[in-house]
Amino acid sequence: MRRALHFALLWLAAVPLLWGDAGVLIPRDKQQPDPSILSLEEMEITIRIDNGDARVFVREVFANHTNGIQEGDYVFALPGSATVSDFAVWDGSTRIPAVILERKRAEEIYNSLRWQSLDPGLLEMGERTAEEARRTAVFSAKIMPIPAYGTKRLEIEYHESIPVETLKSYFAIPLRPDAYHSQTAAHLWIHFELHSAHALKDVQFPSQLYSLQIKQQDAHTMRGEFEGRNVDLAEDFSVRYNLDSAHADSLEVLTYRNPNPGEPNPTEMAPVQGGPEPGFFEASALLGMGQAGGGATAGGPPRTVLALFDTSLSMQWEKLDRNYEALDKLLRSLRPTDKFNLLLFNTEVTPFAPAPVAADPATVQKALDSVKASRLRGGTNVQAALSAALDQARQSPGAYLVLLSDAGATRGTIQNGKLAAWYAAQWQQLPENQRPHTYIFAVGDDANMPLVKLLSRQEGVQEWVRSTEPIDFKLTAFLSKIGRDPIAGLHLDASPASNFDMVYPLQEAPFSGSMASWIGQYKAPAKSASFVAQGVRDGQPLEMKATHPLPEQDLEHPQLPRLWARARVDALLEKIEREGEDKATIDEIIRLARKYKFVTPYTSFLAVPRALLRPRVMRPGDPVLRVRTDPSIVSVVALFPFGLVKPLRYLPDEDTWQTRFLAPPEMNDGTYRVRLVLRDNSGHVYRESKSFVILSKPPVVRVRLDQAQVHRGQTVMLRASASSSTRTVVARLPGASPVYLHWSDQAGANTGELVIPDYLPAGKYTLTVTAEDIAHNIGSQEVALEVLP
Repeated sequence: MRRALHFALLWLAAVPLLWGDAGVLIPRDKQQPDPSILSLEEMEITIRIDNGDARVFVREVFANHTNGIQEGDYVFALPGSATVSDFAVWDGSTRIPAVILERKRAEEIYNSLRWQSLDPGLLEMGERTAEEARRTAVFSAKIMPIPAYGTKRLEIEYHESIPVETLKSYFAIPLRPDAYHSQTAAHLWIHFELHSAHALKDVQFPSQLYSLQIKQQDAHTMRGEFEGRNVDLAEDFSVRYNLDSAHADSLEVLTYRNPNPGEPNPTEMAPVQGGPEPGFFEASALLGMGQAGGGATAGGPPRTVLALFDTSLSMQWEKLDRNYEALDKLLRSLRPTDKFNLLLFNTEVTPFAPAPVAADPATVQKALDSVKASRLRGGTNVQAALSAALDQARQSPGAYLVLLSDAGATRGTIQNGKLAAWYAAQWQQLPENQRPHTYIFAVGDDANMPLVKLLSRQEGVQEWVRSTEPIDFKLTAFLSKIGRDPIAGLHLDASPASNFDMVYPLQEAPFSGSMASWIGQYKAPAKSASFVAQGVRDGQPLEMKATHPLPEQDLEHPQLPRLWARARVDALLEKIEREGEDKATIDEIIRLARKYKFVTPYTSFLAVPRALLRPRVMRPGDPVLRVRTDPSIVSVVALFPFGLVKPLRYLPDEDTWQTRFLAPPEMNDGTYRVRLVLRDNSGHVYRESKSFVILSKPPVVRVRLDQAQVHRGQTVMLRASASSSTRTVVARLPGASPVYLHWSDQAGANTGELVIPDYLPAGKYTLTVTAEDIAHNIGSQEVALEVLP
């Protein structure tokens, strides 16, 4: 039996026990994927890397091999620097795209529709609260219904920022399983594109399983494709490439501007066409290696490393393995002239030695053996670990404090803002030469990255690897920075400065061999603008310059608006971590996420038919209610809020149920719900509801003319303001063609031009401006206009 108005259900919940395998669908009541019940029939991955921004689109089709309706848990995790930017589910051949809604409203709609036996789709970060969502990269979703011997199709798109380290970049799609057995894709397609303004060298694809057929390759572009059948997804798809050092210390600029207004928001009751967007730019400086090479050299000054290793219960399984791998590589990278100490911490802190010791191979091995002999236990007291490390830093000027943890504090001070403020205060109280560099290598899909970012502001560096993410590239780059200094005071100046707004750096502490990028807005097009990046490297001034036009229209890099919005939201989220929530900040996050379409801790993707998101708007007396249902429905009855009960009649030519009714004129303006009782051909009864809005007051119109007297053949500029619910504004003058007025951001009104016909007799006329709202209410204003010969 098919359900009335049914569509796919995706309910996202960050389940703590599930690690982030990408695209794993687990049947209900199972602990592992079971291809005899649900199998991955098709998987298509489209990757487009545009100057460090990777757009990844994944389409998956799962098949049900049983004679009953199935549901399952779909589990995936994003890479550390990724943002979900689109989401859709399919009901048969109908695609149901998601829209961004405020988190609480999305959950209210979702719960309301579930009680009506509907199946909306909801995608959000975290399971319960926005605070939890700020600390997780894990997404899971319940998928239902998957029809007997049928299929279910899902689509997800995300954007990921790809770092540059020592002039190298690495990108991977997480396909290899972590907590579950690997799954097989009956049919797999991979479409790959790589574009770079900085010249490319040595592009490699380490994955042996996915052999790309290269279609195009030059200094700035690469395209390739893969197609395979019955592919065992046993490894990640990845690519490595170098940026040509011959083009180092150069500045490149990308731009994007769409002068056309954006589409109305489909979830608004009275959608209004938006105004033109500002322009967006990204300036990227490829920093040469300078004197740093690939890391600290054998002849460099001795280093002191204070390694804080998390042995709390939250570090089980894969996280522990990765944490130990990072520690092993860190300690073995030290020279005999270096010093180190190891502090194991959970609820308590256990130092390896009372003070830092020489990093000779025997001592390093002894320290690693002490880790293997320890046991995971207790909670995570990050504050106690940091306090112990600061005490040891007093004995070791210029030390590197290296925290290896998921940073999920459960003991001591646990609130991010308070803990970060405490650490910053303690760090500042130390004499300047005793303040340690705060380096943090975070592991796990649930790593507390807001805290990590705040802590690493104390002359530090932060990195993050998920539970299944390849660790080598990020770990090597992280360790290479111990003993090196970032580019000091690196900043971007754009001129004329008055034409630029809200410019954000995309990297915290760029080092030699990395990419430093800035994203911002420009207010008006210009033939040329100047960009200068300046800083100090190895004690020497560094300057990179570029000139670039600010075009009226440039659609080549559509990722820039969302990249800017994401940077702005990240700054607002950090403000919340430091100062707590406030309505204005949350409202701005929600507005940006909805406008530029990406998930945040305060917004969610909701996939339902648009009719359920945007209520019908009508006047009292508007007579028609129309409903489209599943073909199995044989009767529909409407129960109106004012006591009327009416059956709907089926219109086969339109595949729609319809009835006429009369809304009482005394009904106040507002939103109302009409309940629907539906019966199918098997006798089953379903209850659903639709909402409608009563809007009875006509728009208020105010008209302004530049002049009250005009000559024949002259053009008159019209300006009119009207209520926000207005749909159309039309000006009519006897003897002249009607003029439709459209909204102008610059004028702050609806504007249009009225041309006085040459043949119009001289005399006094009445100009009538009429406004009609979305409920077909009409308001108007008349103004006098005299036509002169």
